[in-house]
Amino acid sequence: MEGDDTVVVEDDLSSFREQWRRELGDKTGAGSEKSSQEKELQPEKEEDQEDDVHVKARDFFLQGVKYEENGQLYEAVRFYKKAEKLVPNIEYQTFNYTGKNFKVKANNEQPEDKDDNGNITPKRNSSDNEDDDVSNLILRFAKMETSDQVLIKPEFETNMTHIGMLPSEVLNFILKWVISSDLDCKSLESCSEVCRGFYLASRDEEIWRLICLKIWGPTVATSNYFPTWREMFLSKPRVHYSGCYTSKMSYIRAGEKGFQDQEAYKPWHVVEYFRFLRFFPGGQVVMVTSADDEAIVAKQLNTKTGSNLQGAMFGDYKIVDNVLVCVLHKPKEQKKKVVNKYRRKGRRDEMDYFEVPEQDFHLEFYIKGARFRSLYWKNYNIVSKFKNGQEKVDQFDLRDTKNYPMMKFKLVGSYHFESNSPLK
Repeated sequence: MEGDDTVVVEDDLSSFREQWRRELGDKTGAGSEKSSQEKELQPEKEEDQEDDVHVKARDFFLQGVKYEENGQLYEAVRFYKKAEKLVPNIEYQTFNYTGKNFKVKANNEQPEDKDDNGNITPKRNSSDNEDDDVSNLILRFAKMETSDQVLIKPEFETNMTHIGMLPSEVLNFILKWVISSDLDCKSLESCSEVCRGFYLASRDEEIWRLICLKIWGPTVATSNYFPTWREMFLSKPRVHYSGCYTSKMSYIRAGEKGFQDQEAYKPWHVVEYFRFLRFFPGGQVVMVTSADDEAIVAKQLNTKTGSNLQGAMFGDYKIVDNVLVCVLHKPKEQKKKVVNKYRRKGRRDEMDYFEVPEQDFHLEFYIKGARFRSLYWKNYNIVSKFKNGQEKVDQFDLRDTKNYPMMKFKLVGSYHFESNSPLK
């Protein structure tokens, strides 16, 4: 009996030891698994935290690129410093991330599209900083790049030298011939619509400075309160050279009776005629009054030499603020000298007693209307100068709008048909 009891005790002891070892093993296994899981999660947390820092730094850097493209250099430097403070080599990491030379927009834009000439088309941005896309068009075009760093590319490959390979100075000289000495600004604007390269060339400040000096004289060079010369041309009142200013007048006069007309019949005639004003660059002006067809007379005023119509008066003009002042001179009639063989000696000619004074016509207008295409009468008088030094001023009554209506500008396509000399 005692032997059996010892055997049972030993079996219980061995089973207890095995159970104890098993429990210890389970605890150590669970602890090791837990520690291994914690070790695995710790680097993931560190990587996530590190990725958050890189993403934040990259966002700062891309925001700085955006400000730099918009010309806001101060804000760009501020965001660059923030990005470099978080990640020192963020520039190279951003390059590897974007795959392009930092020409990245911050608002998830699509890939850049190119037109047929290889030019990168401008992207639209809905931010408040780019509401004035049209006003900053020159700056935006100048910052764009093309595939071969050429502003003007040929549409088809040829062996001839393309105009895009010419230097900018030569291109500007060509545009000066386009404008010519007659100031054909409409053709210049048509050239600016060809491509981006011609747009930048047509906005050259030297060209617009010469245009403004040609219109208002050298005094505008010392009193230019506009940011650019082109802004002065668009904002300051001026006259147009690609056409003439016209107005239509009419009056009623009594006619003559025929031998078969009754006494109750009184004929009346409505007479219509036109007044033309043609301005030339440099301060010259010509005025013509004619009852002929309006289009025919306007074409005859193409050049100064071709404006020798009957009754045409030439003179000078000057623009002071929004007032146009014109001084016209009536052409002198050269009288043919008639020799009277039967005139007695010592007898004076009767025609010498009647003196015809020299007359100057002074006209003043207000320059108004959309794009300065209307002239409103302000003053009109005639100054008669006699040989004895006396002067007589005859003032016209401008309150009658039928005789002195507003003069409107009308475009004449034949005025700038060809260029005789470049803009100087």
